[in-house]
Amino acid sequence: MQVALALSPGVSADECEAFTLVFERLARDGIADVELVGVGAVLGPVEGQGGGHHVDAVFADVSTPDVVLVPGGLGVERTARDQTLLRWLADVAPVCRWMAASSTGTVVVAAAGLLGDRDAATHWLASPLLESYGSRASTERIVEHGNIITCEGRITAMHVALLVTLRLAGPDAVARVRASLAADPTGASSSARPTSRWSRVIRLLDERRSAPPAPRPRNRELDAPDVIELEPLRHDGTGGR
Repeated sequence: MQVALALSPGVSADECEAFTLVFERLARDGIADVELVGVGAVLGPVEGQGGGHHVDAVFADVSTPDVVLVPGGLGVERTARDQTLLRWLADVAPVCRWMAASSTGTVVVAAAGLLGDRDAATHWLASPLLESYGSRASTERIVEHGNIITCEGRITAMHVALLVTLRLAGPDAVARVRASLAADPTGASSSARPTSRWSRVIRLLDERRSAPPAPRPRNRELDAPDVIELEPLRHDGTGGR
């Protein structure tokens, strides 16, 4: 399963992490065969909100990804005019199994002409810009149309990653990923992949504890909404909200 993370200047490190953490655990723990690749216009580092990321492949080299992730970030007005990115999204949308956009990333998907006049979830501050591209901002946290899923951002991005994992790898894979994340939410036991400010803050707080650690409470960020929990019970074939 090739998972392509669309990267552009200003992208949010937290949203990238929320989207990719699930797929990283699938690969790290041997749950599924996943290749996570950062895709952008130029190879190398790209700076964004809260930290940097790395472009592993240019758009022309990733033509048939199974999953496309479009995180939000700063400078969305500029990103939504990036014709190279927009053309790539339009080209891969018909061939990928799932495309997911978070927060202001939804505006970019709309700018690529992939939402039409349909409702979509986005950051509330981006609602007017989203509507300027013909879509309508929804009050729902997660909205699905065909193979495109939009969400309001951050925590819901992780929910969407779990939902896509459920669709592609089944409920056992979701259960194993959630157990892994609950036991090790920061990825401290993984390789030396750069972590976002979100993970570094959590780790710093853990290191400063002087008393023996109490049992870790349930991580609320891993509590999947009904759209995930009820998915195996649906038989209407629509797969949408």
